[in-house]
Amino acid sequence: MKIDKIEIKEYEKKFIDRTNLGSQKFESRFGWYIKLYSGNLFGVGEAAPIPGISSESHEQAGYALNGFKVALEGLGYNINLEELLLLSEVHGFEVPSVQFAADCAIYDLFSKSNKQDLAEYLNPNYLKSININSIYSDRARIDEINTQFLKIKINELNIFSIKERLDKIISKYPSRTKLRLDFNESLDLVRAIRICKELKPYNIDYIEQPLNREDINDTHDLRMSVNIPIALDEAVTNYKSVKNIVEEGAADVIVIKPMLTGNFKAIKKIIDYCRSEGVRTVITSSFETSIAQSHIVNLISALEIKEHCGIYNIKLFKDDFLESINKDQISIPIG
Repeated sequence: MKIDKIEIKEYEKKFIDRTNLGSQKFESRFGWYIKLYSGNLFGVGEAAPIPGISSESHEQAGYALNGFKVALEGLGYNINLEELLLLSEVHGFEVPSVQFAADCAIYDLFSKSNKQDLAEYLNPNYLKSININSIYSDRARIDEINTQFLKIKINELNIFSIKERLDKIISKYPSRTKLRLDFNESLDLVRAIRICKELKPYNIDYIEQPLNREDINDTHDLRMSVNIPIALDEAVTNYKSVKNIVEEGAADVIVIKPMLTGNFKAIKKIIDYCRSEGVRTVITSSFETSIAQSHIVNLISALEIKEHCGIYNIKLFKDDFLESINKDQISIPIG
């Protein structure tokens, strides 16, 4: 395939309301779009580092994307999929959001050239629908009655305040609804043990990133001290980090954010390893725009992940496309 043109566009999208990215609230989401053109076809990807969490900055992502663009513009011949993916990996080295964006644009272009939807192009046995968890917000897109898994951001440190808030929330949902409580690294080991033991009567699917992402040993001690599953996401940055987490016995669930973990190959490697070790995997967005979220939907389907994942479950922007949800599922193909 000959790449005729490459476009890179910087964006700022204002959230409908101030929105959490990790533990901090933001007015806008910043990122970059990359488009690869071949004839009358194009593939598009999105790079949007997470402020305060990603290893790279917004500016570094733009610089790496432009390096990838320069490399492609210097090619005067047909290039195959493997060569493009290699260029993506080289120019996105240590910039995982760029690796993900470039891979998305490449696979999007090749799937269109092959007249296939992205999920089918990646895996002929792709799931025809994927499961979505809800999120506690007045902008949530899944009705209470259809919520099987509910993510709740916990900002309080006082156990009595936490329980009071949870009691108010769960009164609105069916008793079968399982809770995913995200503490965003806000606890120390002693407080985490106490809180988890106090929360034992609740219908909890898992506690997400309770301790600092660097405290893997303490997270192992927490997991050994309580009967609630522990999920890690900010600590999940690549295959090496996941292998360390699993070998240390620090998590029951690995939550993958593609903006943190990089290209499709790296994500599949993490999934395959976790499956071999009996560790659950969930993929979530990082509140990107519909470009990245649509690709993540296809990736979840292609990787045959049946867990309820965090994608397209909240209204973020006034002017962005929202994939339709049937109860708590998205059908594939999308769009």
